[in-house]
Amino acid sequence: MTRDRPRCPVSAAETAAAAVVAVAVVGFGVYGVATSAPSTVGYLVSVLVVGGLIVWFRREPLPGALAAALALDAIAHLAGGLILIDDEVLYDASIGPATASLDTHLLQYDHLVHGYGSLVATLTLWVLLVPPELKDRGRGNLIVLCVLAGMGIGAVNEMIEFVATLAHHGAHVGGYTNTGWDLVANAVGALLAAAIIVARRPAAVST
Repeated sequence: MTRDRPRCPVSAAETAAAAVVAVAVVGFGVYGVATSAPSTVGYLVSVLVVGGLIVWFRREPLPGALAAALALDAIAHLAGGLILIDDEVLYDASIGPATASLDTHLLQYDHLVHGYGSLVATLTLWVLLVPPELKDRGRGNLIVLCVLAGMGIGAVNEMIEFVATLAHHGAHVGGYTNTGWDLVANAVGALLAAAIIVARRPAAVST
């Protein structure tokens, strides 16, 4: 008896997204090696592992918008950890004023990418793990679970970043406050994903 799963067709949007990610992985890999970025391998492996997990759990073609969002998230993640600006990685970059009371900048690349990543992760979990027949039964509970799981993925990412930076002498470890704001950004992104799921609820079929 075999346990092989039926192959799922690959959509044009998924093919385009995969091609974009492949080019990004090669390009940022070459850039990381050329600039001797210590986190190059870690960032490349993280993107490849996430891609592999999506392929493993995928049962039907991803929505085109979600495939594009995942590709953009991969690029933002690689750029944030590997591109250097004034001897600091892009993740440390910010624009706009800093707020003393909150001890952060209003627009910081790190927080924005964390929030966006959790948003995309939560939507991806909803699409990949919630069967179509359950998307309208126990919907509220399932959305809560996906939100918590999306925040959990963000927390795991934060842990990986912390361990990876400690491996090369703690460079770019943002400190307690920065980690806290990353977690806040994760929560905001996951909650925005929940709002999107609720807003896209199929219309009830009248009987």
